[in-house]
Amino acid sequence: MQRRNTNQKQIVYNAIMTLGHSNTERLIDYINKNFSNISLATIYRNLNILIEENKIKKLSVGNLDVYEVIREKHFHFKCTKCGDIIDIPKSNIKSYKSLINLGDNEISDCDIVFYGVCQKCKNIQ
Repeated sequence: MQRRNTNQKQIVYNAIMTLGHSNTERLIDYINKNFSNISLATIYRNLNILIEENKIKKLSVGNLDVYEVIREKHFHFKCTKCGDIIDIPKSNIKSYKSLINLGDNEISDCDIVFYGVCQKCKNIQ
């Protein structure tokens, strides 16, 4: 169900788009620093509305829940040193359906997070 596009909903959406992968704390901090104070209830309500409208999604990366704008299907890489989350295009993975054998079960979708050290942190060592 598409709801009307309020100013607060647009601010939440634009903040997620700007921040990339953002947890709730970082998102709230960004909104309060860059826009008028929006109540926590309004931010959470608009997060839920944006999820219902399939404009954003909430994903678990390790022990952290983050939000991102829905774009084409992709996977994620999280650096274990700096914590950055990097998008990996689906085209970089030959066939995610062949990553695991589930017998006669049919895979319709998956969310995959790879963990390791990013190029930036490798160059610092």
